[in-house]
Amino acid sequence: MKYGYCRVSTVGQDLKEQEDALVALGVPKANIFKEKISGVIRSDDRPQFGKLLKKIQAGDELVVMKLDRLGRSTLDILTVIQNLRGQGIAITIEGVGTIRDDMMGSLTMNLLASFAEFERALIIDRTQSGRKRAMANGVRMGRKEKLSPQAQNAIKRRYGSETGKSSSQRVWRWLEDNPKNSECSWIGMPLSKKT
Repeated sequence: MKYGYCRVSTVGQDLKEQEDALVALGVPKANIFKEKISGVIRSDDRPQFGKLLKKIQAGDELVVMKLDRLGRSTLDILTVIQNLRGQGIAITIEGVGTIRDDMMGSLTMNLLASFAEFERALIIDRTQSGRKRAMANGVRMGRKEKLSPQAQNAIKRRYGSETGKSSSQRVWRWLEDNPKNSECSWIGMPLSKKT
């Protein structure tokens, strides 16, 4: 029996393309397990993949569109493939071929897992390079400021360079004690909130 597994990393991505390709490869639609979960989550912790592993049996075939659908780290991918091969389950990766429990399957498995990890490292490197380039061009990273520059200046004038939770508690206390103070009337934040 053929089974398929398709996965996307984020909610905004669509599983339809992978699902259609699996059906075209002869996987019955009822035997396709799909989920939207990050590949960095270990295969053991992916709910749909776990259901697939409970259903698939010796002599069956698991079809995936790409090796990285099984996992992101070499260790996780090798573990998944080794466990499936040990149970007599063939793994077919579209565009690569079928990995069976033989010498050629072992060689293919090790090469593919290494390439998958290398590709992931390249993606991370490109992302970090892009981030550094953006920061060098003045792009501010991280979440937006919750306080306006005016509010930040008012707090700095009042408390200097103090930081930490106790400082923020003192700031809120001061703001609550001085709600009509001209320095804090424009902050626009509820003064009853405490950290």
